[in-house]
Amino acid sequence: MNKTILLLLGASLAAVLCSCGKNGEPDSVAARKEYIKVYETSPDKTVNDIQVPFEGVQGGEIHVLSNVDLQWKHLVDPDETGADWFTIKSVDVVEPGHTVVTYDAASILPFNLLNRRESKLSFSCPESSIGKFITIRQGYSHYSTEDFSDEPGEVLTLTGNQTYTTREYQEVALDYYDYISFNAWAETSNEFLSKNITLDISISGGKFFATGLTTYRINVPVGTAADKSNLKYLLLVGDGEHMSPKTTFTFSVANDDMVFIHIDNFSIYQVTEAEMGLIVGDEDFDEIEEEIDWV
Repeated sequence: MNKTILLLLGASLAAVLCSCGKNGEPDSVAARKEYIKVYETSPDKTVNDIQVPFEGVQGGEIHVLSNVDLQWKHLVDPDETGADWFTIKSVDVVEPGHTVVTYDAASILPFNLLNRRESKLSFSCPESSIGKFITIRQGYSHYSTEDFSDEPGEVLTLTGNQTYTTREYQEVALDYYDYISFNAWAETSNEFLSKNITLDISISGGKFFATGLTTYRINVPVGTAADKSNLKYLLLVGDGEHMSPKTTFTFSVANDDMVFIHIDNFSIYQVTEAEMGLIVGDEDFDEIEEEIDWV
C-alpha cells in the first residue's frame, strides 16, 4: 500500500475520532449540556409521570430544573364532567434554573369510580431544540365491573352469615398490581352494633392482599346510599408463580340478622409498578398495611 493511501486513511480515521465524544458518541450528542429535569420531592428522584392521590391535592408542587429559558404549556384533558380536574395555580421562577409549578387536583372519589384520567404539562426551549412532557394521572386503568343485578339501581345486600362470591376473572394480568374498589354501607336497628359492623373480602385463585393475607376485614359505616365517604379501595398483589387462571372475590358478613350491608360499584383496576412508584416485597407488607386500608 503506498504512502498516499496510508496518509488518506489516517486522516479519515483521525477525523472520525475527533468527531466523537468520550463515549464514542458524536460531539453533538456527547457535548450537549442543556437539560430539563422534573421532580416532586427530591432533585435526586426525577420523574416523567406524576400519580395524584384519589382524594386530590390542594397546592401541590412540581419542581423543574433547567439551564435553558423555559416555555411551558398545560395540555387540558377534560374529565367526564366536562371540567378540567387539574388546574395550574402559578408558575414561579424561585431562583435561576428552578421553576415551581403549583397546582390543584380535584378528588376522584365523588364519582364512586377510580377510572384513570390524565393531564399533561410540557416544558421546552425551542431555541435549544429541547423539551420535556410530564403526564399527570389520577386513578388507574379500569379492568372490570361486577354487576350485582340486572335491575337499575339495585345493589348487593347481605345479612346474617350470608356470603356472595363474584364471577371468575380469568385474565387478571400477572405483572400488574390491582386495586379493587366498591361502596359499602350498612343499616341496623341495633344502636350498639352501629359502630362495629364488619365486612370480610376474601380472594381465591392466587391473589393476596398487600398484607400477605387472602382475607381483608373493613369496618362499614351506617349510611343510606353509595357516596365518597363509604368508597373502599384495597390494593391486591399478583404472584405469577401462584396465580390461578381464575380469581374470585367473596364478601361475607359475620354480624347477626339485625345488620344489613349494602355493596355497590365493585370494580377492578390494573396498576403498573411505575404507577405505584414501588415494588412490593415480603419485607414491605407490614410497612404499607396502613396505607392501603379503606378510606
